[in-house]
Amino acid sequence: MKRLQVLPLTLAVLVLLVPSAAAAQRPPIAFGAYIEDQWKDPKLIDAFAREVGRRPAIVLSYKRWDVKPFYPPELAQIARRGALPMVSWEPWSSSGKPAKLWAIARGRYDGYVRRSARQAREWGKPIMLRFAQEMNGEWAPWEHGHVGSTPRSFVLAWRHVVRVFREAGADNVTWVWCPNVNTGHLPFMQYYPGDSWVDWVGLDGFNWGGSIGWRSISEIFAGSYEELAEETTKPIVIGETGSGQTGGDKAAWVTSALEDELPNFGRVRAVVWYNAFDRADFRINSSPSALQAFRQGIAKPLYAAGRRDLLGTPLRLAEAVKPIPVPDAGYGQPPLPERLWRKLHDRLGDAVWVLIGAGALVLLGGAALLLRRRRRPRPRAVYR
Repeated sequence: MKRLQVLPLTLAVLVLLVPSAAAAQRPPIAFGAYIEDQWKDPKLIDAFAREVGRRPAIVLSYKRWDVKPFYPPELAQIARRGALPMVSWEPWSSSGKPAKLWAIARGRYDGYVRRSARQAREWGKPIMLRFAQEMNGEWAPWEHGHVGSTPRSFVLAWRHVVRVFREAGADNVTWVWCPNVNTGHLPFMQYYPGDSWVDWVGLDGFNWGGSIGWRSISEIFAGSYEELAEETTKPIVIGETGSGQTGGDKAAWVTSALEDELPNFGRVRAVVWYNAFDRADFRINSSPSALQAFRQGIAKPLYAAGRRDLLGTPLRLAEAVKPIPVPDAGYGQPPLPERLWRKLHDRLGDAVWVLIGAGALVLLGGAALLLRRRRRPRPRAVYR
């Protein structure tokens, strides 16, 4: 009888150990972050590290085409803290004027590009460079739908910029090609310049929450990750991600993402948190519970990869890609009635309120009619 009791207990322990064993077998993930205004005050990186309980191995920044993309004092402060700078180099000016992709490809901006390449070479230390990220999006002038922004013009512009840097001897630059996750109508592989022009590949994607919807990190990235891993063996970085605060339980989302879901993404070797408010509150400390969940999750050994691990990552990975399981619960999603209501509102917009109002009037009218009928005096029986 005692042996029969021990067997279920042993099986339960083994089930609990499976996720941690799987996480231990795969290479660790480097944790990075976008920290607002760190270029003005590098101590913000220190404050962020204390708050989350781990130093970021990557510090993300954004540079437009009317500034130096590689500012030595900023790069030095990041390197001094043991992190690798990842520069998102966006081809437009601070006034919003675009540097058109076809013009970049034809060499119209070569003076600026060559100066930038020399700055990178003179810096000499490693830099991760995301040129024109999210090219399959629709919200910036180098992206889909804008004049001259086509897959072909993007590929030609990318190759031209890389060629200029290589000719300048800026071999310390790691090229990160980083689209947005596929949304169904903007497939990203048509923008891929080819393995010989890329060092890392990346994906950006968010759980926006609010009226947009609440999705697990696996639901956001799984399909795009599997497609990307089938097309190339390059290491993968999640270049931007995060969760909004409203529309679900953010703490549960963070716990599920860090502890249960990201370990399944074997080719992902770095994940960068977008720690800012941008139409949604993606900040890690948007609530005490979200911050606590993040501190607990990021403390796992899985996220212990540092700068040295990043620099030592092979530029071709042999790991087989397994289908990513998408959870149907446990990531902070709201109850089913609320989810159905949001879907209805997303499809119908404010018209849903008109329909509800009309339905309420019909119900009230029907109730009044029934009440009126009940109040009518019944005809008396006639006896003869």
